[in-house]
Amino acid sequence: MTDRPHSGVDRALLLTFDDRHVREWAAVAPLFTSYGARVTFFICEPDRLDRDEVRLLRRLADDGHTIGCHGLRHERAPEFVAAHGAAAYLDREVVPALDALRRLGFPARSFAYPCSARDEDTDRLLLTLFDRLRGGVPVARRADPRLADELHVPAGDVPGRRVLPGCSVDSGRGSVAYGDDLSGVEEALRRSTGHGGVTTLYAHCVADAHEANHVTPARLEKLLATADGMSLPCVGFDELP
Repeated sequence: MTDRPHSGVDRALLLTFDDRHVREWAAVAPLFTSYGARVTFFICEPDRLDRDEVRLLRRLADDGHTIGCHGLRHERAPEFVAAHGAAAYLDREVVPALDALRRLGFPARSFAYPCSARDEDTDRLLLTLFDRLRGGVPVARRADPRLADELHVPAGDVPGRRVLPGCSVDSGRGSVAYGDDLSGVEEALRRSTGHGGVTTLYAHCVADAHEANHVTPARLEKLLATADGMSLPCVGFDELP
């Protein structure tokens, strides 16, 4: 399996998970360990974590995974700012979530936009609080081999790139399946392997079926095995230079 990379990541898969599916994530923690993978969990509604979820999240952090922020109530940033103003967005949606995570012992240095909704104004606003932000591309793009042109961030750009694009690898939501064609994602991974740099992916719950967005354990293992076969380390946001 892939060894833990040295500090100063020059190529990597950044695999991330959103929302508050802590029990499901903890259940697949042995899978991450078996591939030497460290991932990032972007938490929303941190004030609603129960005692067991906090315990499991701390265990994930102790295993080397990154804990980031995903907002207090999963609000779309540009829409909230347009309706209520930038100050209200920080005061009601971002700072309370960040404070809650830090009270639990998680520095939460990175933020993932709910629904990947962002613009340059919200980027400038949030970069006053976070080291890095994660946006996203339309899910349909993941079947397009040209996705690598947008998703792959060259190694030389990583230290200064504070907003990283991500692509969903979810399998479905409820009874809706999202399809199995991940050729664009695979091309981005090959690009990062061959030329250096990072590729960012995201999912939500990990389950064979779930009412929320989810990736199946089988697809998750296939992704980890693909990266491992390419000798592409899987690291957390906090490990980036």
